[in-house]
Amino acid sequence: MKKKFRPKKKISAGSRRGLWLTSGLAQAMVLLNGIILTCTAFYILHIFINGISVEEYRASADDAGHVFMDGISDQENTVRLLSSVLLLSTNMNESVLSEQIRRNIPGLSQFDQVLWIYEGSPGKWNYKTLYESSHVTNKEASYTLVPSQNLITKIVQDKFFENDSLRVMSDLPGMNFVETKSSPPTMERPFSLVKVVKKNDSSQGVIFAVSRPEKLIDESWLDKESSICDLTIKDISSSKNMYSMENDRIATQSVAYEQKYNFFVGDGEWQITIQFTKKSNMLYIEQMPFLVLFFGIALTAIGTLFVRNNHKQAQRVSLMNKALEQKNLELETEISERERLNSALMKADKENRAVIDSVSDIIFETDTDGQILFLSASWRKITGFDVERSKGNNLFSMLNPEDQTKQKKEFDMMVRGQKQAYRTFTRLRTAEGTFRSIELAISMIRQDENKNLRVVGTITDVEERRRAERALAEAEKKYRTIVENAAGGLYQLTPEGIYLSANPSMARILGYKNVEELLHEVKNANGAVYIDKDERESFINALMRAGQINGYETQVFKKGGTKIWVSENIRCVKDEADNILYFEGSMEDITKRKEAEIALKDAKVQSDMANRSKTEFIANMSHELRTPLNAIIGFSEIMKNEVMGALGADMYRDYVKDIHKSGKGLLKIINEILDISKIESGDRELNESEFPFATLVETCLELNKAKVQDKGITVANNANDLPYLIGEELAVKQIIANIYSNAVKFTPEGGRITLMSTFDHNGSLRFSISDTGVGLTKDEIQKALSPFGQIDNALDRSGSGAGLGLTLSKSMMKLHGGDLEILSEKGIGTTVSLIFPAERISHRARKESATETTPTPETKQDSPLQ
Repeated sequence: MKKKFRPKKKISAGSRRGLWLTSGLAQAMVLLNGIILTCTAFYILHIFINGISVEEYRASADDAGHVFMDGISDQENTVRLLSSVLLLSTNMNESVLSEQIRRNIPGLSQFDQVLWIYEGSPGKWNYKTLYESSHVTNKEASYTLVPSQNLITKIVQDKFFENDSLRVMSDLPGMNFVETKSSPPTMERPFSLVKVVKKNDSSQGVIFAVSRPEKLIDESWLDKESSICDLTIKDISSSKNMYSMENDRIATQSVAYEQKYNFFVGDGEWQITIQFTKKSNMLYIEQMPFLVLFFGIALTAIGTLFVRNNHKQAQRVSLMNKALEQKNLELETEISERERLNSALMKADKENRAVIDSVSDIIFETDTDGQILFLSASWRKITGFDVERSKGNNLFSMLNPEDQTKQKKEFDMMVRGQKQAYRTFTRLRTAEGTFRSIELAISMIRQDENKNLRVVGTITDVEERRRAERALAEAEKKYRTIVENAAGGLYQLTPEGIYLSANPSMARILGYKNVEELLHEVKNANGAVYIDKDERESFINALMRAGQINGYETQVFKKGGTKIWVSENIRCVKDEADNILYFEGSMEDITKRKEAEIALKDAKVQSDMANRSKTEFIANMSHELRTPLNAIIGFSEIMKNEVMGALGADMYRDYVKDIHKSGKGLLKIINEILDISKIESGDRELNESEFPFATLVETCLELNKAKVQDKGITVANNANDLPYLIGEELAVKQIIANIYSNAVKFTPEGGRITLMSTFDHNGSLRFSISDTGVGLTKDEIQKALSPFGQIDNALDRSGSGAGLGLTLSKSMMKLHGGDLEILSEKGIGTTVSLIFPAERISHRARKESATETTPTPETKQDSPLQ
């Protein structure tokens, strides 16, 4: 494209005058604007430079505060670490322990001296120098702590051992505020960090770590901060000066800035006061506004001259336009090339962005203040916030408020170079308003194309992992609570007898105050706890073979030598190679139960002996009584039958009948006593046979037929289809006769007795005799079943026996494998049931037996026996 040139016009005198007026106004405007802008720039720059000066002093003061606080924090951490090492190494030799501490514990060089004062034996205190600095620049100003009895007394009286918190002491003998340097004049007071080595309730001594404030100050930093004219450290609680440095080289200058910091040292609080004079570099910077004022005036003058000479440059502008057109052509070519390069760059950036967005973690970039500049696509997946909308926000404002201060502090330390790349756990806000657990990783600091610092990092979603960790911790806490609160003792024991762990109940069972005392004092449980070593060795061998033993009862020693009985459940815990690692078991104190069992066994032995003696006595006495009784019955029967001749008077006949009848009754009682004693002693044997039960019942009914008729009792024999029984016929007959005679005896005149039989579901025979007699209460039933137990019978007291009938009947039924049951209600009647087991029932046809021995139902129901 060709450029078109226009011909120059001739300038008239009027035009020149107008141009001159325009040029003069322009010069005036340039001069006035220049003066205004110069004054404004001078004022703004003056205020800005003053702010920079104050900020620089404040930054220096902050650095000083961090130096002191980091120094004292390092010393406190060293003392706490030393306390933990001493606590875990109580059994180590003091010399070896001291050597190990010097080699392995960092930070000891921050102290002049480290002492460990401990009680070797009750009332006898020892001390050990764990570290002593060999690099003391000023021997006269150095301080050495020498333990004395006064120091021991102070430790005890000030109740050092009541808590294990870190203390700071500057009032020990010899800790004076002395001059340690002359240039610059420096005075300082030694101090000691004191820490009690304490495990649970038992103390292991006291650590005295002696240092000086000078140890907290980096000499290179102090030399760098040459503008500090006065530096003072003061203990607020005691109002004592701990450190004072006055720079005599700049003391005559005025104080430009003063800053105070308070920080905690152990249990005390110190205050740092720092005063600054004007820095040399700030003196030059403060002259900048005046230089700006000078240059502003100069530029205003130059501008005015420039306007004056501007019209002279019009021609030059024409020539420059031609040159600019040429440059435009070159620029267009360069722009085309840049567009091509930008297209390639955008393509590469798109590919890189796709790779970054495919990563599950969030990749981010912020400036040094934490403002978000870049976010990967995972940001939306994890938080739910739009990526573009989140840019420009402060990263730390998106964190949980509880973590923001801590995370911002660590971020700033890394930006300042005080901290390397790090990872930490925190919580990130989501679009739902909740917070999600993340792992924040600050990886690096880089510079962009404009030399601006940028912080690059990643965010990993660990919500599920943290939930799993919390669930695991909760389960572990629950298991630990169950173990610690279990009523029984739980423990882990090596095959050699060393307790690996135990719960409080285990320590209580063995008589120890706590678990620590048990683990510390019992070195070999196989010999110190278990009484019989041979039995213990056999038990361990059996356990190794079986793998698990439950309910093992043995005796153990409590603390002090007391013996108790315990019950153990124990099993072997093995590794993958089937090697036994340790035993795991539970222990329960069963001393009271064991003593009760032993007492019960002794009582049973005594009872059995007494019962056997009673039985033997009854048997012997019954045998001895039966011999003369047989003579009495025999001779009375001869006399009753008048074999030897007539007795004469009728009165003698009645006497002889009474003697014979009484003898028979007494013989019956003696026989019953003998039967009971034989059953109790196990000597009674059954003379078994097979017999028809219906015939036996009829025989028993016939024996009491006269009494039934006298009292007008109705007997209903509803016992149908009675089988043959296998047993002792005489014994069963005696049982039926006893029960039936009792029913007749206790049934009033005109009453009713019913006989019933039935088969239970298991095949056993139930034979019942019911009456409408006076009935019995529960207590009376118990009394009637006991030996010699008698119930008052107003109906037939004269006919009462010795009270052995029901007892003997129940014992005989037991001997046959059956049972006797009594159901009764006072004033209504009683039902006695005899239960014969199925194995006592003969296989002979019951129907044939019933046809031969029992009457038809029409004959027996409701018909009194005649």
